Amino acid sequence: MDDITAFYYKKLKHSSDALNAIFLEEYHKLADKEALNLTAKQNMLLELLKDRSFTNSEIAHHFSITPSASTQLVSKLEKKGYLKREINLNNRREIIVKLDEKGIELNQLMTKFELHLIQKYYSKLDEKDLENLVDLQEKLYKVAIEIQKKEET
Repeated sequence: MDDITAFYYKKLKHSSDALNAIFLEEYHKLADKEALNLTAKQNMLLELLKDRSFTNSEIAHHFSITPSASTQLVSKLEKKGYLKREINLNNRREIIVKLDEKGIELNQLMTKFELHLIQKYYSKLDEKDLENLVDLQEKLYKVAIEIQKKEET
């Protein structure tokens, strides 16, 4: 790694951390206390289930965790009222995981929060800046995926 890359990484990390702190403060204003205690993985699972149901094995595959770890993740959120499990009527050995009432409410809150961020912050950037921001993020993501693939082989 060269000094220039390290310099820009540190600048990017500093500004990214500072921006995340601002966004987190905004989120704290909207979210209830219990929602603030969810882990990042729990939040990601609730986001994943926003549009459709998943089986336990699909969740395990998505998060690259064991089915047992997926069951534990689901169980914790089920006990808190965010998720529910149902038997798949087409395959009775399969469990379908869906959002429960609190999960639906939290996803509605997240949609409201995203709109708030868009209106308050992102709308202040012009379209070219937004396009560049997305392009760079996607480029870095592609680099990360390529490196992961190489490391797996």
